[in-house]
Amino acid sequence: MLNTRVSFTQLIAIEQRKLFGRALLWVELGTLALLVTLAHVALVITLQKGNPGQLPPEAVAEFRRMLQWPQALDNALSFANGGELGGMLVAILVGAFVAQEYTWHTVHSWLSRGISRSHYLLAKFMVISMALLLIVLTTLAAGGAVTAVFTYVDTGTLPLSAVNGPRLLLNVLRVTFTLLPYAALTLLLAVVSRSTMVAIGVALGYSLLVENLLVEMLVLLSPTAARVARFFPTMLAKSIVRLVSRAGEVNVGLNMPTETLLLSPNTAAFILAGYTLLFLTAAIWWFRQQDVTV
Repeated sequence: MLNTRVSFTQLIAIEQRKLFGRALLWVELGTLALLVTLAHVALVITLQKGNPGQLPPEAVAEFRRMLQWPQALDNALSFANGGELGGMLVAILVGAFVAQEYTWHTVHSWLSRGISRSHYLLAKFMVISMALLLIVLTTLAAGGAVTAVFTYVDTGTLPLSAVNGPRLLLNVLRVTFTLLPYAALTLLLAVVSRSTMVAIGVALGYSLLVENLLVEMLVLLSPTAARVARFFPTMLAKSIVRLVSRAGEVNVGLNMPTETLLLSPNTAAFILAGYTLLFLTAAIWWFRQQDVTV
């Protein structure tokens, strides 16, 4: 009798082919590239028209530097952080990737081969993490392309030597890290609900409505309540993105310094890792108890 068991490494390779072979991933990346490109083009056009909003000259100069290499490369990454556009794309991608296998009745088929349930979900999450990296790299490529043209036209040169490669790579990983809690949360929702629409809908609803509205309400309520808002994933993501770019500096309309609203990057990273581990562990626990034959 042939051994049909699949090793964890083989399982990762299989899941990688499944996810990267889906049109959804590439449609999302193409849409993201288009949105980031249009956003940067709009910023360039606004700047080229003169003084946007009659800003002080020093503010205009800073605005121009933000669109020039090498600073523009770091700023482009902020589009993909978990508290912004990146979190929404992750919810759609993970919800469809995980929950659709219940609809297609392929979960039971895989588990009947003797695959560990924990390994099954862990392999999916590792492959999802690879896709998150692609999302961040897409924003870098799209924003970098537009700002490269602007930099060359505006300054007559493209300062490749000024780009700090290791630091840029570290920033890519930092932004990717902010997406992990949203991926783990959507994974949990997909496993519990077994529904693509529920997983995506709840994850998007939390990201767009619940989280952002609660943060706004807490921030407007009082300085003390605003400090509670620092522990939401979106604010933790901003704490880390602050290391990458100042373009997304928090502005809540209060006379409070950014340092009051955000935790230190190290503390934020630790808590985000905790959220990710909590959601992933809960998903694995629930999946291990679940009757997938129903």
